Amino acid sequence: MRRDGGTRLGAGTALGRAGGQEWEAVKPGLAQEIWEEFRADERHRRLLSWAGLVQRAVGQLFALASVGGMLLFARYALDRGEPLVATFAVGAPSVSLAVIFGLARMPGRALEGAVARSARRVRAVAAAAPPPSDPASSSSTTPTI
Repeated sequence: MRRDGGTRLGAGTALGRAGGQEWEAVKPGLAQEIWEEFRADERHRRLLSWAGLVQRAVGQLFALASVGGMLLFARYALDRGEPLVATFAVGAPSVSLAVIFGLARMPGRALEGAVARSARRVRAVAAAAPPPSDPASSSSTTPTI
């Protein structure tokens, strides 16, 4: 609050330009309530931004740990004389992690959206394709030449 009893609203805001007088005429103290609600929303938005940053960092650490675990397992499999097991243990999960990482970094695309679009395409292709013909179950009894 200012010394003269008015609210501390910035001159650039809608409330500041109107001086809050219209709002105060409706309900005394309404301009300050609106301003406090705005500040609470901004504080919440900043906290969500930090939470997203922490979530990405933790996700990166878990991905790094999983790749490290796969490499350790591959080393164990190689030491035991199982190169095929090592190849599949590291190859397939690493490729899937790389695809997920790549899809998550594509601008304007979400991973869920990309998966949903791919699933829709597969269903559309499957629905449009005629069923494969089976010569043994054809209705014609005459042989074809």
